[in-house]
Amino acid sequence: MMVETDREQLLDYAQDAALILHEALQRIDFCQFYFYRVAAVQLRLLLCDTARLHDRSIPTALSARLWPELRLRPLEKSNPGLFGLNEWLDQKMPESEFSIRQFIRRIGDQDGGVHVDIRKNRQLPDQKRTINWIFIVSSIVLEALDQVIQADGRRTYETHFPIPSQQ
Repeated sequence: MMVETDREQLLDYAQDAALILHEALQRIDFCQFYFYRVAAVQLRLLLCDTARLHDRSIPTALSARLWPELRLRPLEKSNPGLFGLNEWLDQKMPESEFSIRQFIRRIGDQDGGVHVDIRKNRQLPDQKRTINWIFIVSSIVLEALDQVIQADGRRTYETHFPIPSQQ
């Protein structure tokens, strides 16, 4: 069970990640395309981050910890309804062998989000398609996060001080 002060601190981080993600999309919109890597890192924090503990992978993503019932609209508009977080992350990217989770992790872990591995990033779609899909995925995520952050009594695009790590 999560203590209320822990939840508030995680909410601060999630709200910051949503703000950074929103800003990255604005930068991409203004032709600063390299911000797709910033977006991918925030998506990883929010949706599919993990930690290693005793040779096991432990989910630490903010959204799953804060809103286990989070629902997101599918990538394909022809697919009706909403998906739970894991079901949504397991969707295949159009014209790709990667799931959304693998796509986010690949960019964040190997394509310059956090690390660079030039041997592995050849498996990603071309950069233009990668940027487009990060933009689409991010937009869907922000749409869902806006609702749950507001349900927690906050405004998504409102800043808070001090920053969570200094409280």
